[in-house]
Parts: sequence; structure tokens; C-alpha cells
Amino acid sequence: MDSFQEGRNFTQLNNQFLDSKAQFSENTKEYEICVTVYGLAFWEIGALTEIMLQEVETVINQKNTVNYWAKGVGKETAESRQKELDELLEKISKPNLNPIKRVKKQPKPNLFNIGDVLSFQYPDRNYGTAFIVDIYKMSGFSLYSICRTCDTTVHKPTMQDFLQSTFYASGTPTVDDLGAMTTKLSVWVNQVERNELEKFFDRFSKIGKIDFTLPCGQPIITNDYQKFCDNSIYESHIAYSNSLGRAVDQFKTVEYAKVLE
Repeated sequence: MDSFQEGRNFTQLNNQFLDSKAQFSENTKEYEICVTVYGLAFWEIGALTEIMLQEVETVINQKNTVNYWAKGVGKETAESRQKELDELLEKISKPNLNPIKRVKKQPKPNLFNIGDVLSFQYPDRNYGTAFIVDIYKMSGFSLYSICRTCDTTVHKPTMQDFLQSTFYASGTPTVDDLGAMTTKLSVWVNQVERNELEKFFDRFSKIGKIDFTLPCGQPIITNDYQKFCDNSIYESHIAYSNSLGRAVDQFKTVEYAKVLE
């Protein structure tokens, strides 16, 4: 947990957890992921309380990610997720006799930075573009959220090609401060752990940098380059999202990206 290594005390860490948890609705997969990630982190530093443990157990029993992946991805993925959750609960239910100590160490430099625009080549030899929407870090763990644009070129793309591309986003109806109904967009991303991204990050070339205005939305968990390039995974997730009434559409990159480099 980076905040722990930076010297924050338990009260500050708990407030950080509460703030993160408040961003998600209960009974959602995002809420489950948030609670379980923080539960493990607090166990690792020897600060997991009985109340936190009970909350982790509750969200695991609700099976939000398991049910989501069973319907949208497949039984095998859902069973794998359930096994991970069962092992997590078993692990943190026991006292941690060797909690992590604060150490001073030099952090690894990022493989990419938020806003980096990347080019890459598909297996069919066409080129595509992508950009880094977010990088989540905790306790030596880094998760890169990469938006892959929808368009391809036969030549290595430029920033102009990137700006003329489109990306997938879904909308969530919300009510603004004046009581008017609006739609809050969030961009679809491939989420890759750093240790997995290290295996294929050299397939990408940085071609520019942008400031992007939309937050991360639907994550597609990615662990290798082939899966990153696989359009069928996007198609199945989009079909499932549309079936739930969460419409997915393509939006013009140039309307949401401000070029910095």
C-alpha cells in the first residue's frame, strides 16, 4: 500500500478506504473489488479490523463479480474468480504474523504515463492506437487502464490519425445539481497489471500525449498482447452491456482529447 509506505496512519488509511468505497454503489462488482483490495491491503499491514473482515466476507458472499463474469464472460472465468475470492477470505481470516513494515525504496518508473498516446500493430499487420487513461497503484501493485481506439491504419499512425479515431464509452443516467437528467460517460479500457504489461509493453510506441476528460468505465481484464488485440472480447462485453440497457457507443476522440505533445 503506497499510502502506508508514505507514512499515513491507520485513521488516514481508513478515511482513504471510505472515500474510495463511496465512489461505487453497493451490490456492484466495482464495490466488491474496492472492498476486497482494501481488505487485503489492511491485512498485509496488520491493521485489518473485525468489522472490515465482516465487510469483505459480505461482499464476497454477494458474488457480484462472479455472477457478472458468469453471464458476460463465461463459467470458467467466474469459477476462477470465485476461487480467488475464497482463497482471499481464508487468508485474511487468519492473523498476519508477519505484517509489512515501512521501508524506504526507490519506486519503479512507470512503463507509461497517464495521457500517453501509443501506436501498436495488430497480428494482421494493421496498426492501431491507444492511450493511458489511468494508473492505479497500491502496495507495489500497479494497474494500467488503456483505452484502445476502434480504428486501424495500414501505416504507422500519427497523432492526426489518433485524433480522427473513435473509442467505446457507455453512459450512465444521472441527475445534476439542478435536477436535470444527464448522461455521464465513462470510457471502456483494457486493464493490465504491471507485471503482465512488462511482457509486451515494447509492442507500443509513444506518439504523443493528451489530456483526456472522461473517467474509466467498463474494464476488460487483459493479461497478454493477444487478448489486448482481440476484438471478439470487446464484442461480447458490448453485447452483454447493451442487453442490460447500458448502451455502448463510439465517440470521436478529438472531441474529448486535448493534445499536450
